[in-house]
Amino acid sequence: MPVEPFSNDEDDYKGASSMQEGRIIKTFQTNGVDTTFRWPCAADLDAFIEMHRTLTREEVMCRRLELDRDSGRMMFEDIVHDLRQDKLGYILVEQDGRLVGEGFTNSSGYQYFTVGLALIDRVRGMGIGTALMWTLEEESRRLGARRLFLSVWSANPSAIHVYEKVGYNECGRRSRWVQMDDGSECDMIDMVKLDI
Repeated sequence: MPVEPFSNDEDDYKGASSMQEGRIIKTFQTNGVDTTFRWPCAADLDAFIEMHRTLTREEVMCRRLELDRDSGRMMFEDIVHDLRQDKLGYILVEQDGRLVGEGFTNSSGYQYFTVGLALIDRVRGMGIGTALMWTLEEESRRLGARRLFLSVWSANPSAIHVYEKVGYNECGRRSRWVQMDDGSECDMIDMVKLDI
């Protein structure tokens, strides 16, 4: 049975987590445009689906998400459920009222968390990814993390640069792990940041 995305009943929030619908975490200027990091709210569903469709078209992620309304709602509700339980940190990136990216951190073991982010093409190279990685690290610490892990495909040098800039080091590589749409292959790189 699906969870209700967000309830207006304040009792749902008491003691469950520190999640507050749509809470703004950080706002800053990027090339003269306000950029906001915030938690999701019920009104985000359609924009969430459209953002994922854009990320898929732009081949930002290795996995391809062909979200329709039902699958998008299920994914969104799973995120909200895990946020309420403090099992996940999930941050939306918004500019001019549009969702342009996301970041997550979730527990993968004792004090060990997996992080990731995705930004649509038009907002890359503006420092948003770096700022989001620092914010995800803060959120990871709040959730009890001491070590962070991520995977990135070798065909994404700009992401690798961001991860190295904020202190991640390569710890492994899966050769020819990712098959690109054109049939070529690239490596999957595992990176860690210890003692955050």
